[in-house]
Amino acid sequence: MQIKIELLIAVLLVGISHTSLNAQRKDTDAKISIANNVKSATEGREKVSDANIRIRYAFNAEDMADKSTWIDEGQLKIAPDMTDYSSYFIEVNEDSLANWFNTHGRNVAYPPARWLGGYNRSKWIEYQYSQITTKDGVLTEWATMPRELDSENLYYTENLPLFDWQIEDEVAEVCGYECLKATCHWRGRDFTAWFTPDIPVEYGPWKFGGLPGLIMKVADDEGIYTFEAVAVENGSFPIFAPRGNKYKLSTRDKVWKLQRALNEDYLKTTGHSVFTDMTFTKEITSRRHPYTQLELE
Repeated sequence: MQIKIELLIAVLLVGISHTSLNAQRKDTDAKISIANNVKSATEGREKVSDANIRIRYAFNAEDMADKSTWIDEGQLKIAPDMTDYSSYFIEVNEDSLANWFNTHGRNVAYPPARWLGGYNRSKWIEYQYSQITTKDGVLTEWATMPRELDSENLYYTENLPLFDWQIEDEVAEVCGYECLKATCHWRGRDFTAWFTPDIPVEYGPWKFGGLPGLIMKVADDEGIYTFEAVAVENGSFPIFAPRGNKYKLSTRDKVWKLQRALNEDYLKTTGHSVFTDMTFTKEITSRRHPYTQLELE
Protein backbone atom coordinates (compact mmCIF):
# COMPACT_ATOMS: atom_id res chain seq x y z
CA MET A 1 0.00 0.00 0.00
CA GLN A 2 2.85 2.38 0.86
CA ILE A 3 4.47 1.79 -2.54
CA LYS A 4 1.17 2.47 -4.34
CA ILE A 5 0.68 5.76 -2.45
CA GLU A 6 4.24 6.89 -3.22
CA LEU A 7 3.75 6.00 -6.89
CA LEU A 8 0.49 7.97 -7.03
CA ILE A 9 2.19 11.03 -5.50
CA ALA A 10 5.02 10.76 -8.03
CA VAL A 11 2.54 10.60 -10.91
CA LEU A 12 0.68 13.66 -9.61
CA LEU A 13 3.92 15.61 -9.25
CA VAL A 14 4.98 14.70 -12.78
CA GLY A 15 1.58 15.85 -14.04
CA ILE A 16 1.85 19.20 -12.27
CA SER A 17 5.40 19.73 -13.54
CA HIS A 18 4.39 18.79 -17.09
CA THR A 19 1.57 21.33 -17.04
CA SER A 20 3.90 24.15 -16.01
CA LEU A 21 6.45 23.18 -18.62
CA ASN A 22 3.76 23.33 -21.30
CA ALA A 23 3.28 27.06 -20.75
CA GLN A 24 4.10 29.24 -23.75
CA ARG A 25 7.42 30.95 -23.10
CA LYS A 26 9.26 33.69 -25.02
CA ASP A 27 11.17 31.63 -27.58
CA THR A 28 11.72 34.01 -30.48
CA ASP A 29 14.31 36.12 -32.27
CA ALA A 30 11.95 39.11 -32.18
CA LYS A 31 12.94 41.92 -29.86
CA ILE A 32 11.10 45.09 -28.98
CA SER A 33 12.41 48.42 -30.18
CA ILE A 34 13.75 50.45 -27.27
CA ALA A 35 12.58 53.50 -29.23
CA ASN A 36 9.01 52.74 -28.17
CA ASN A 37 9.92 53.03 -24.49
CA VAL A 38 12.08 56.10 -25.05
CA LYS A 39 9.38 57.85 -27.09
CA SER A 40 6.87 57.42 -24.27
CA ALA A 41 9.43 58.42 -21.65
CA THR A 42 10.59 61.60 -23.44
CA GLU A 43 7.39 62.81 -25.08
CA GLY A 44 4.99 61.82 -22.36
CA ARG A 45 1.82 59.79 -22.62
CA GLU A 46 -1.68 60.98 -23.39
CA LYS A 47 -4.18 60.24 -20.62
CA VAL A 48 -7.58 59.19 -21.97
CA SER A 49 -9.40 58.22 -18.77
CA ASP A 50 -9.04 57.50 -15.06
CA ALA A 51 -9.67 54.08 -13.56
CA ASN A 52 -10.73 53.57 -9.95
CA ILE A 53 -9.71 49.93 -9.72
CA ARG A 54 -6.66 48.06 -11.00
CA ILE A 55 -6.08 44.31 -10.98
CA ARG A 56 -2.58 42.97 -11.62
CA TYR A 57 -2.12 39.50 -13.11
CA ALA A 58 0.83 37.14 -13.38
CA PHE A 59 0.99 35.84 -16.94
CA ASN A 60 2.46 32.38 -17.58
CA ALA A 61 4.38 32.30 -14.31
CA GLU A 62 6.61 29.30 -13.70
CA ASP A 63 6.97 30.38 -10.06
CA MET A 64 4.38 32.77 -8.62
CA ALA A 65 6.89 33.89 -5.99
CA ASP A 66 9.56 34.81 -8.57
CA LYS A 67 8.63 37.56 -11.05
CA SER A 68 11.67 36.82 -13.18
CA THR A 69 9.84 33.66 -14.29
CA TRP A 70 6.70 35.54 -15.38
CA ILE A 71 6.24 36.39 -19.05
CA ASP A 72 4.52 39.57 -17.91
CA GLU A 73 2.68 41.25 -15.09
CA GLY A 74 -0.46 42.51 -16.77
CA GLN A 75 -2.78 45.16 -15.40
CA LEU A 76 -6.51 45.58 -15.92
CA LYS A 77 -7.67 49.14 -15.29
CA ILE A 78 -11.42 49.64 -14.98
CA ALA A 79 -12.83 53.15 -15.48
CA PRO A 80 -16.50 54.17 -15.60
CA ASP A 81 -16.33 54.61 -19.39
CA MET A 82 -13.76 51.99 -20.51
CA THR A 83 -11.31 49.25 -19.55
CA ASP A 84 -7.65 48.85 -20.41
CA TYR A 85 -5.42 45.78 -20.23
CA SER A 86 -1.71 46.42 -20.69
CA SER A 87 1.71 45.54 -19.26
CA TYR A 88 2.45 46.76 -15.75
CA PHE A 89 6.13 45.83 -16.26
CA ILE A 90 6.34 48.16 -19.27
CA GLU A 91 4.53 51.03 -17.59
CA VAL A 92 6.89 50.87 -14.60
CA ASN A 93 9.83 50.79 -17.01
CA GLU A 94 8.64 53.87 -18.89
CA ASP A 95 8.02 55.76 -15.66
CA SER A 96 11.53 54.92 -14.44
CA LEU A 97 13.06 55.95 -17.75
CA ALA A 98 11.11 59.22 -17.75
CA ASN A 99 12.37 59.99 -14.24
CA TRP A 100 15.92 59.26 -15.41
CA PHE A 101 15.59 61.71 -18.32
CA ASN A 102 14.12 64.36 -16.01
CA THR A 103 17.17 64.03 -13.76
CA HIS A 104 19.92 63.66 -16.37
CA GLY A 105 18.51 65.47 -19.40
CA ARG A 106 17.69 64.12 -22.84
CA ASN A 107 20.93 64.84 -24.70
CA VAL A 108 23.08 62.26 -22.99
CA ALA A 109 23.31 58.49 -23.39
CA TYR A 110 20.52 56.77 -21.51
CA PRO A 111 20.73 53.40 -19.77
CA PRO A 112 19.08 50.27 -21.20
CA ALA A 113 15.53 49.55 -20.10
CA ARG A 114 16.83 47.64 -17.13
CA TRP A 115 13.72 48.08 -14.98
CA LEU A 116 11.57 45.89 -17.20
CA GLY A 117 10.89 42.66 -15.34
CA GLY A 118 10.00 39.18 -16.39
CA TYR A 119 11.38 36.24 -18.35
CA ASN A 120 13.51 37.10 -21.42
CA ARG A 121 12.62 40.74 -20.90
CA SER A 122 14.25 42.05 -24.08
CA LYS A 123 12.23 39.67 -26.27
CA TRP A 124 8.88 40.49 -27.86
CA ILE A 125 5.62 38.62 -27.44
CA GLU A 126 2.23 40.02 -28.39
CA TYR A 127 0.59 39.42 -25.01
CA GLN A 128 3.04 41.80 -23.37
CA TYR A 129 3.25 44.30 -26.20
CA SER A 130 -0.44 44.60 -27.05
CA GLN A 131 -2.86 46.95 -25.32
CA ILE A 132 -6.48 45.77 -25.12
CA THR A 133 -9.17 48.41 -24.57
CA THR A 134 -12.94 48.08 -24.40
CA LYS A 135 -15.48 50.87 -24.74
CA ASP A 136 -19.14 50.98 -25.70
CA GLY A 137 -19.22 47.26 -26.44
CA VAL A 138 -16.20 47.36 -28.77
CA LEU A 139 -12.80 45.77 -28.13
CA THR A 140 -9.64 47.22 -29.68
CA GLU A 141 -6.26 45.54 -29.79
CA TRP A 142 -3.35 47.94 -30.24
CA ALA A 143 -0.54 45.68 -31.45
CA THR A 144 3.00 46.99 -30.96
CA MET A 145 5.34 45.21 -33.34
CA PRO A 146 9.01 44.25 -32.78
CA ARG A 147 11.95 46.37 -33.92
CA GLU A 148 12.03 45.61 -37.66
CA LEU A 149 8.31 46.45 -37.93
CA ASP A 150 8.35 49.31 -35.45
CA SER A 151 6.73 51.63 -38.02
CA GLU A 152 4.02 49.04 -38.75
CA ASN A 153 2.13 49.01 -35.47
CA LEU A 154 -1.45 47.89 -36.10
CA TYR A 155 -4.86 48.01 -34.49
CA TYR A 156 -8.24 46.44 -35.14
CA THR A 157 -11.67 46.47 -33.54
CA GLU A 158 -14.28 43.80 -32.93
CA ASN A 159 -17.46 43.53 -30.93
CA LEU A 160 -16.75 42.30 -27.42
CA PRO A 161 -16.05 38.57 -27.72
CA LEU A 162 -18.91 36.30 -26.67
CA PHE A 163 -18.01 33.59 -24.16
CA ASP A 164 -20.53 30.80 -23.56
CA TRP A 165 -19.55 30.21 -19.94
CA GLN A 166 -20.98 27.31 -17.93
CA ILE A 167 -20.93 28.16 -14.22
CA GLU A 168 -20.19 25.21 -11.94
CA ASP A 169 -20.50 24.53 -8.21
CA GLU A 170 -16.79 24.42 -7.36
CA VAL A 171 -15.31 27.16 -5.18
CA ALA A 172 -11.67 28.20 -4.75
CA GLU A 173 -9.75 31.12 -3.28
CA VAL A 174 -7.67 33.30 -5.61
CA CYS A 175 -5.76 36.33 -4.33
CA GLY A 176 -7.81 36.32 -1.15
CA TYR A 177 -11.21 36.24 -2.87
CA GLU A 178 -13.70 33.38 -2.89
CA CYS A 179 -14.25 32.47 -6.52
CA LEU A 180 -16.66 30.32 -8.50
CA LYS A 181 -15.63 28.09 -11.40
CA ALA A 182 -16.74 28.57 -14.99
CA THR A 183 -15.76 26.76 -18.19
CA CYS A 184 -16.16 27.43 -21.89
CA HIS A 185 -14.86 26.57 -25.36
CA TRP A 186 -13.66 29.69 -27.20
CA ARG A 187 -11.73 30.14 -30.43
CA GLY A 188 -10.34 26.63 -30.48
CA ARG A 189 -9.49 26.10 -26.81
CA ASP A 190 -11.22 24.93 -23.63
CA PHE A 191 -10.85 27.43 -20.77
CA THR A 192 -11.47 27.35 -17.04
CA ALA A 193 -12.02 30.62 -15.18
CA TRP A 194 -12.40 31.50 -11.53
CA PHE A 195 -14.45 34.66 -10.89
CA THR A 196 -15.58 36.52 -7.79
CA PRO A 197 -19.10 37.96 -7.45
CA ASP A 198 -17.65 40.16 -4.68
CA ILE A 199 -16.35 42.44 -7.45
CA PRO A 200 -19.42 42.71 -9.71
CA VAL A 201 -17.82 43.64 -13.03
CA GLU A 202 -17.92 41.54 -16.22
CA TYR A 203 -14.23 41.86 -17.02
CA GLY A 204 -11.00 39.94 -16.74
CA PRO A 205 -7.45 39.83 -18.09
CA TRP A 206 -6.70 40.30 -21.77
CA LYS A 207 -9.93 39.71 -23.77
CA PHE A 208 -11.69 37.56 -21.17
CA GLY A 209 -14.98 38.65 -19.64
CA GLY A 210 -18.70 38.06 -19.64
CA LEU A 211 -19.11 36.54 -16.18
CA PRO A 212 -21.14 38.00 -13.27
CA GLY A 213 -17.98 38.98 -11.43
CA LEU A 214 -14.32 39.80 -11.97
CA ILE A 215 -12.25 36.98 -13.47
CA MET A 216 -9.41 36.36 -11.04
CA LYS A 217 -7.81 33.43 -12.84
CA VAL A 218 -8.22 31.90 -16.28
CA ALA A 219 -6.28 29.19 -18.08
CA ASP A 220 -6.68 26.87 -21.01
CA ASP A 221 -7.05 23.23 -20.11
CA GLU A 222 -3.66 22.32 -21.62
CA GLY A 223 -1.83 24.70 -19.28
CA ILE A 224 -0.32 26.72 -22.12
CA TYR A 225 -1.74 30.10 -21.12
CA THR A 226 -2.53 31.23 -17.56
CA PHE A 227 -3.49 34.60 -16.08
CA GLU A 228 -3.75 34.80 -12.28
CA ALA A 229 -4.56 37.86 -10.16
CA VAL A 230 -1.88 38.89 -7.68
CA ALA A 231 -3.28 42.25 -6.51
CA VAL A 232 -6.59 44.13 -6.45
CA GLU A 233 -6.09 47.87 -5.89
CA ASN A 234 -8.50 50.74 -5.37
CA GLY A 235 -7.42 54.31 -6.15
CA SER A 236 -6.83 56.53 -9.17
CA PHE A 237 -5.01 54.93 -12.09
CA PRO A 238 -4.57 56.85 -15.35
CA ILE A 239 -5.33 55.06 -18.60
CA PHE A 240 -2.97 56.12 -21.37
CA ALA A 241 -3.36 56.11 -25.13
CA PRO A 242 -1.29 53.45 -26.93
CA ARG A 243 2.45 54.03 -26.63
CA GLY A 244 5.01 54.20 -29.39
CA ASN A 245 4.59 55.02 -33.07
CA LYS A 246 1.30 55.57 -34.89
CA TYR A 247 -1.00 52.60 -35.38
CA LYS A 248 -2.51 51.60 -38.72
CA LEU A 249 -6.01 50.14 -39.02
CA SER A 250 -6.03 46.42 -39.82
CA THR A 251 -8.16 43.34 -39.12
CA ARG A 252 -7.99 40.69 -36.41
CA ASP A 253 -7.17 38.01 -38.98
CA LYS A 254 -4.22 39.94 -40.43
CA VAL A 255 -2.81 40.89 -37.02
CA TRP A 256 -3.28 37.34 -35.72
CA LYS A 257 -1.43 35.81 -38.70
CA LEU A 258 1.42 38.35 -38.49
CA GLN A 259 1.88 37.80 -34.75
CA ARG A 260 2.08 34.05 -35.29
CA ALA A 261 4.61 34.40 -38.11
CA LEU A 262 6.81 36.76 -36.06
CA ASN A 263 6.90 34.32 -33.16
CA GLU A 264 7.63 31.33 -35.38
CA ASP A 265 10.35 32.87 -37.58
CA TYR A 266 11.00 36.56 -37.06
CA LEU A 267 13.83 36.82 -39.58
CA LYS A 268 11.98 35.10 -42.41
CA THR A 269 8.87 37.19 -41.73
CA THR A 270 10.85 40.43 -41.89
CA GLY A 271 12.72 39.39 -45.05
CA HIS A 272 16.10 38.34 -43.64
CA SER A 273 18.00 35.08 -43.84
CA VAL A 274 20.71 36.38 -41.51
CA PHE A 275 20.52 39.18 -38.97
CA THR A 276 23.40 40.84 -37.10
CA ASP A 277 22.65 41.47 -33.44
CA MET A 278 24.56 44.68 -32.75
CA THR A 279 24.38 44.10 -29.00
CA PHE A 280 26.54 41.00 -29.24
CA THR A 281 27.93 41.62 -32.77
CA LYS A 282 26.93 38.13 -33.86
CA GLU A 283 24.91 36.76 -36.74
CA ILE A 284 21.57 35.07 -36.12
CA THR A 285 20.29 32.75 -38.84
CA SER A 286 16.63 32.38 -39.70
CA ARG A 287 15.17 29.51 -37.69
CA ARG A 288 11.74 28.24 -36.75
CA HIS A 289 10.55 28.39 -33.14
CA PRO A 290 7.81 26.27 -31.56
CA TYR A 291 4.78 28.46 -30.97
CA THR A 292 1.06 28.06 -30.37
CA GLN A 293 -1.28 31.02 -30.03
CA LEU A 294 -3.91 31.50 -27.37
CA GLU A 295 -6.58 31.94 -30.06
CA LEU A 296 -6.38 28.94 -32.38
CA GLU A 297 -8.98 30.31 -34.78
